[in-house]
Amino acid sequence: MEQKLYFICTDNKKPVGGIKQLYRQVDILNDNGFDAFIVHRKKGFRHQWFQNDTKIIYNIGVFNTIDKIFKKRIKPLKAFKNYFRTKNDDPIDKNGVLIVPEIYGPYISELNSDIKKVIFNQNCYYTFNNCELNESKNNPVYLDKNFLASIVVSEDSKKYLEHIFPKSITHRIHLGINTVKFKYNKELKKRQIAFMPRKLEDDIIQIINILKIKNNLENWDFVAIDNKTEDEVATILNESLIFLSLNHREGFGLPPAEAMASGCIVVGYAGQGGKEYFKPEFSFKIDEGNIIQFAQKVEEVAIKLNNNDETIINMSQKATNYINENYNLKNEEESIVTTWKKILKLS
Repeated sequence: MEQKLYFICTDNKKPVGGIKQLYRQVDILNDNGFDAFIVHRKKGFRHQWFQNDTKIIYNIGVFNTIDKIFKKRIKPLKAFKNYFRTKNDDPIDKNGVLIVPEIYGPYISELNSDIKKVIFNQNCYYTFNNCELNESKNNPVYLDKNFLASIVVSEDSKKYLEHIFPKSITHRIHLGINTVKFKYNKELKKRQIAFMPRKLEDDIIQIINILKIKNNLENWDFVAIDNKTEDEVATILNESLIFLSLNHREGFGLPPAEAMASGCIVVGYAGQGGKEYFKPEFSFKIDEGNIIQFAQKVEEVAIKLNNNDETIINMSQKATNYINENYNLKNEEESIVTTWKKILKLS
């Protein structure tokens, strides 16, 4: 493909699922004849918490513009150094396409204004990030002349954007789970409850303390998944029987889906985007903020697992089968390739 595709990606070293999806999309596109790159700020930077050999270019100029747009305070000496470093930038072809995360909100139009843009909107609930309460934009980026389309990761996000911008084009791709890493093996399972404390920390603190005070799960271990590599996350989920979902207004919410692929019984919040895979046949959806219901259901599930309740045990395999069928890497690849062919008018 002649047209180059540039995916802007933060240099933040913390493990964030959305970053892995950016890398993943670039890899898929290059494997299918497109010319795609991750764009990082710092020369030589590459995310190391998951395995990759993704194509990367380095262009600090793009990020200098982002800093200016957000009026980020930068010391004069650092600003001078940043400007000087742009002399060594890898070029961004003006005839290419810049793929921008939704987190930059209404200011995306100001970023490299002469280049075509696509928004990879992984969480529609961040669409109005950085907007003031009474702010009104006459020309939002989703209606900009250089805007080609949005890409979203769930039906919930697609409905959200289509409601706000009915004249704008929105494509939904299907995320895929690596079922070689995230897989159900009954023999690996321990009396272990996994959770991610990064979001809704107040809720998880309440839930775990309630369960410990009740003292009905004395033989169970609680394992926090925080700042782990992809392989470490997979190991914890593959060994856990229960996963506590703290999804909160998610575009999709990958961790509970990865937990289901690993054969965990998932209890918790669906977080909007996750409603499409939180099926009652193999998971327990809790209304957000209902702490007591959350704690009660975890205790109930754990006790049934202690008693080898076949109904609960069989849910593990059902969850794995559903994720493997609907969110596999083949479906992901096909949806990404089809979407980009439509955006670039190649089919």
